[in-house]
Amino acid sequence: MSNEKTIRAYKAFDKEMKCRDFQYEVGKEYEMDGEISVCNRGFHACENPLDVLNHYFINGDGSIARFCEVEQSGKIDIEDGGHKQASSKIRIKAELKFADFVKLAVEYVKEKCGKGGNSQAASGYSAQLAASGDSAQLAASGHYAKLAASGYSAKLAAS
Repeated sequence: MSNEKTIRAYKAFDKEMKCRDFQYEVGKEYEMDGEISVCNRGFHACENPLDVLNHYFINGDGSIARFCEVEQSGKIDIEDGGHKQASSKIRIKAELKFADFVKLAVEYVKEKCGKGGNSQAASGYSAQLAASGDSAQLAASGHYAKLAASGYSAKLAAS
């Protein structure tokens, strides 16, 4: 991609690396002309890996989605609340194993928690976390990790 602004994001696909009948391939870049609008037109992805799970996880046939790290650029439209964005350009950087996807989600949440004044984290064997409230997000990894969340749009990930 050129010197234009890029956003590191995450995208899920069905087992054939398709999304909305568009075929993608790791290592390729795609571009479209015209108006870009979230939920209407553009290449969609999420900056927060956990937000991807709102759109894909288990496919209609029971298979688990394929997850990739992507770069978005060009014209970019970001949804109110910032849960997803559409762009006129997207590069499929790498496919992620689910465990790696969860690790990136944990890192993302830890980074965001460190920026505010109200952060809590747990790590190590038998770490336990709980959260409640709209859009609560938790991620954990390690032996015997336990998570609990409640509220609209609550998300959990563990490996």
